[in-house]
Amino acid sequence: MKRKRIRLGVLVLTTTIVLNVGVVADASAATPFGTSRWREPRVTYVVSGSSHYRSVYAAAIRAWNSTGQFRFVQGSSAHHQVTLTTSNSTTGQFHMLAGITFTTAPRNGYYSQAKVLLLARNLSTYHYTTADQIHVAEHELGHVMGLQHSTARNSVMLANNRYNGISHNDVTAVRKRYHTPVGRHS
Repeated sequence: MKRKRIRLGVLVLTTTIVLNVGVVADASAATPFGTSRWREPRVTYVVSGSSHYRSVYAAAIRAWNSTGQFRFVQGSSAHHQVTLTTSNSTTGQFHMLAGITFTTAPRNGYYSQAKVLLLARNLSTYHYTTADQIHVAEHELGHVMGLQHSTARNSVMLANNRYNGISHNDVTAVRKRYHTPVGRHS
């Protein structure tokens, strides 16, 4: 089973390097962020899925909200910016991922909506504990806020992360993201 976990991490990291510009080179460097962000460091969300995954998302939201740098506020089915859900897909682009985030940023550079999928079948297949799943949700919420992948070993934004929670550098990056004008990055 360890062989599968190592293979998963290498595949995801390789994909990350190809898809994301600005990967941090050392463990002490700041977590990078992209050019897009929300107008304010606050979004509304809705959650769907089993009670287990609702609690995973709730724990990840509490962790980010407790940093004081960004606020996730529960919305309604009619009025929300972010959808948090699960998928059992294990094919195509999802075949070995633990989670994935889709964001929409019109030409003005501000996000207008986002969708996060925790890939339940893969989380089960690769024996992610509840704590691991919470870290994956924290990672995906980092993307929702505008953070990119980091190679810092202690960052929640490490591409193949399942063991790290939110680091000081991750919190600093969120603060900087929302004090840096849209269109500019770290």
